Amino acid sequence: MSEEEKTRQRTDFIEQVHQQFLYLKGYGTYAYIPAHAVDELYESFLTHQKKLTSSVQHSEVNFIRSFIKSL
Repeated sequence: MSEEEKTRQRTDFIEQVHQQFLYLKGYGTYAYIPAHAVDELYESFLTHQKKLTSSVQHSEVNFIRSFIKSL
C-alpha cells in the first residue's frame, strides 16, 4: 500500500470517528476524547484487523461504535 493510500485510509477512519460521535453522542469527538486517543484508536483498529481473517473482519463503523459505547 502506498503512503498516499495509507494517509487516505487514516483520514477516512478519523472522519468516520467524528461522524459516529456526532450520531451517537450529539457532539464531536474532541468533546469526549483527546486527539492522541483518536490516533491510538486508529492503531488499535489496524491491530484488530490484522488479527482477524479477512472473511470475519468487522467494519470501521462497528469498531468505532463499540469504542464510543464503551465510554
